[in-house]
Amino acid sequence: MAIGNNLKKGTKAAIPEKQEVQDATVDSSLVPKTETKLDQRDTQSLNQLNHDLEATQQVEENSRMLVVFPVGKEEYAFEIGQIKEVVPVPPISPVPQTKKYIQGVANVRGNVLAVIDLAKKFGLKKGQAADEINYVIVINSEDVKVAVVSSQVPETLMIKESQINSTADVMRKSNNEQHFINGVIKKDNRMIILIDILEMIKSDQD
Repeated sequence: MAIGNNLKKGTKAAIPEKQEVQDATVDSSLVPKTETKLDQRDTQSLNQLNHDLEATQQVEENSRMLVVFPVGKEEYAFEIGQIKEVVPVPPISPVPQTKKYIQGVANVRGNVLAVIDLAKKFGLKKGQAADEINYVIVINSEDVKVAVVSSQVPETLMIKESQINSTADVMRKSNNEQHFINGVIKKDNRMIILIDILEMIKSDQD
């Protein structure tokens, strides 16, 4: 099931009836049993992050504001403009006959969203992905209704254009499936992969 076929604005998602979803065989480790309990530090971090997303930001010339989060043992980032909000993970209902990296669907503020696990999308080996899904990053799009899982509260990071490694161009040209990679950022001892999540979703619809 292509994401775009059922989650475009104004189109009802092809979600099985409630009884069918309940009868589906699912790995129970993938579905949160209870709502995530946040400690005070996580709550403050989450509130600050969502404040940054809502605020009108004066980004320096030749700079980008990113939202960074872990995927397995690596760090990935989205442009801040592609993110609507980050919330504690809601209950996720599995949907049969979808792609393996789609965890299921979740209701976030009245919107039914497809929930994506990038660790599965990128084919990380078992044991590399985070043990728990604690948050979902809601993507800012009128065309598709999608959220991405994260084990931690993402952080915002301002980077200079010069910090984006140009070898990413080579990666995109040499591997058509990775054309949504916008660059690799090296900062201190960190290496962060910048991806265009909307481009990734679009490529899955083609």
